[in-house]
Amino acid sequence: METTTNTNAPTAIDTTTGSGPGPTDGQLGSLPESDQTAVLTTLMALQQGFHARDADQLAGVYAADADWVNAFGTVKKGGTSIVEYLRGLFADANFDAGRVVSGPDIDIRVLTSDTVAVSAHLVVEGQGLVGGGTLHRDNHSLRVLVRQADGTWPIASEMFMDANQETTYAKHE
Repeated sequence: METTTNTNAPTAIDTTTGSGPGPTDGQLGSLPESDQTAVLTTLMALQQGFHARDADQLAGVYAADADWVNAFGTVKKGGTSIVEYLRGLFADANFDAGRVVSGPDIDIRVLTSDTVAVSAHLVVEGQGLVGGGTLHRDNHSLRVLVRQADGTWPIASEMFMDANQETTYAKHE
């Protein structure tokens, strides 16, 4: 597999741009510094693994019993199964053709002292379709990270969805 390097490689997660609540009512700053670092370590490993199309960088990112659903309805259970699926996806020329053109915009909400929800939005252009053509993806995702006894914060649940361009509700904004 040929790896394409994007000059916009992730080097940090900006937690100040989210539209969620302030540090005292739900954002990452309400957690102890060690937990903040562990959450950001998981998110950076995820972002860097996807950017580099390197499933090995995702080792430890997903909990052993994690559940995962992508925007096309593929369902995986367990960290090993998720990473193996992503290994194949990263090697796929159609997936690899896609380029992030906007985002990710990330919002982190502390739900409890052991649970964090992370919503993200990004736009991908050029992802190939089986049979030809390309796809514009206005992608939203939701991740739930859970603190483990060893202090890590792996992803316990992750779900992706792409915004549909058709409108079914007359008052859609």
